[in-house]
Amino acid sequence: MTRLAICGLGNIGSVHLENLLSLPGCAISGVFDVSPAVSQRVGAERGIKVFSSLDDLFGDGGTDAVVIATPTETHLALATRSLAAGKHVFIEKPLAGTLSDAQAAVEAARNSSLCVQVGFCERFNPQYLEAKRNVETGSLGAIRAIYTSRVAPYSLGSPNWQLGIFDTAVHNLDLILWLKKQSPVSVTTSGVQVYSDSPMNPDSATITMDFADGSLATDHITWLRDDAHPLHQCARSRMTILGDKGSFEIDLSQRPSTLLTADSFSMPDTVLLGGAGYYGCLKLQFEYFLSAIAGRLPVMAPAEDAMAAERLVLAAFDSYHQQKKVSLQ
Repeated sequence: MTRLAICGLGNIGSVHLENLLSLPGCAISGVFDVSPAVSQRVGAERGIKVFSSLDDLFGDGGTDAVVIATPTETHLALATRSLAAGKHVFIEKPLAGTLSDAQAAVEAARNSSLCVQVGFCERFNPQYLEAKRNVETGSLGAIRAIYTSRVAPYSLGSPNWQLGIFDTAVHNLDLILWLKKQSPVSVTTSGVQVYSDSPMNPDSATITMDFADGSLATDHITWLRDDAHPLHQCARSRMTILGDKGSFEIDLSQRPSTLLTADSFSMPDTVLLGGAGYYGCLKLQFEYFLSAIAGRLPVMAPAEDAMAAERLVLAAFDSYHQQKKVSLQ
């Protein structure tokens, strides 16, 4: 039984808490948020221990791993402190706020015998796992182009995010690097502010990546104001992989299963028969994390890969603001 503490109870931290509470093989040792009121409310509602401080959390002998779901600029300090305290780390993406911080996080992970996994949940989506399998077996031949897109609710964005919309794009950029197994030589980004009253600029962007083998990849990311949509979806992800021997297409804009109750409407990623409920990729990533802690599997989303994705997303960010192609060589 792996005991995990949740550090940060915002939107994604709360999602992780609910998923872990229903996941076999683990237990929640406690929760912490910078807002004591939030911590106390969640602790009371779920009957979970509340850590009064970070010292309390990291000094807890009943905690095996820490889930870091806090603002990006805090990731490095919390991850290194977790490792120093002898606790495995699950850390939300992006890995850090700067490349130097990301490099420091990678070094901390390399110098530790503990597991460090980054929250690139789409790597655990069965659809993308199948795409990866077909790329690696060679059934598609040489990969010449990859096109991805993601439409996310504007209401879930925040002008406080350092990368703005590119914070969301990092999911698809990680998938592209994961499939290509190489970094592009250059990146070009164009974008537009869709909503004139938006503090988040741009609201929509297209990122084009050129690779040394002559192939290319394009990602389109949009924050969309669609709150009036009756069947609100969290993300509408698409991917097309074009090889010289075949193609592979994924369209998650329409999910294969839906759940409607008096409280909410949801469209889970997947349903695994025999599972205790719905097991989407946000939950599957923790199954892999627990297996990595137990030594049954290697870490599937390591810090080194997260740094490569961060390097790419920062270059895309710079390309947009400098209005020019940025070299990654």
